[in-house]
Amino acid sequence: MLLSVYHLTEYSYPEAAKDSYNELWLCPVDDHRQGLLEFCLNITPPARTQSRLDYFQNRVYQFHIPQPHRQLRVEMRARVATFPSPQPPEVALQALYPLKDRFFEYLAPTPRIPLHHPWLELLGLRQPHPKEGLHAYLLEVTQHIHQTFTYDPQATQLDTPLHQAVQGRAGVCQDYAQAMLAALRSLGIPARYVSGYLANGVGAEGSHAWVEAFLPGAGWLGYDPTNGSVVGEAYVKKAHGRDYDDCPPLRGQRRGGGLEQLRVLVRVEPLGQP
Repeated sequence: MLLSVYHLTEYSYPEAAKDSYNELWLCPVDDHRQGLLEFCLNITPPARTQSRLDYFQNRVYQFHIPQPHRQLRVEMRARVATFPSPQPPEVALQALYPLKDRFFEYLAPTPRIPLHHPWLELLGLRQPHPKEGLHAYLLEVTQHIHQTFTYDPQATQLDTPLHQAVQGRAGVCQDYAQAMLAALRSLGIPARYVSGYLANGVGAEGSHAWVEAFLPGAGWLGYDPTNGSVVGEAYVKKAHGRDYDDCPPLRGQRRGGGLEQLRVLVRVEPLGQP
């Protein structure tokens, strides 16, 4: 599937801001599931960008605006070809046991995803049998969170603790994804947070988030608890990490400016088949 992606982030300040340092995780990945055909970044006030690969091999763009400004506008345009994922192999959960040391960073707790809570009990999930199918269980977890949570942008904020979001059974795609990560990691299933876009479905109005879990014999496969489905051709991946903090759309700091106003606009439009 060919997809056109447009992402606008606009900050307006009541006073002049200066020395604005920023990092962007906005570039779609180019891998076995999707091909990046075009990518354009436009920043106002004009700024020179530098790019690097971070620890997780995500493409990150950096820029600095030293002069005073009352508005920061970042526009990203991309064209991406996505491809269907192959049918996952029939592999048991216990096949992961010898591989756990390889995936320490995707099994360890983080500030956003602590592992001292009884996540399976809090989420109402059952303990899987070591010999049952891993993909089938991942689908069960995906659909269970989808069915038991309510998508409500007013229920949580960016810094709402995961335990609070799980207790309230409401939130946005970030909360759905991190709840699933907590459950999987507590079971020893390597899982990572994914940031990207969705052409249609719940969460398509902005940056979207889902989960990738590692399946022996298949690699990393995507599961979207917000929509209760596996990740398919309508998804565009930008970056992955341990949780949201490893791959936010934009992160930065500045001097002055006062309390900013933020406007975000995302459009993902299907263009047909590649």
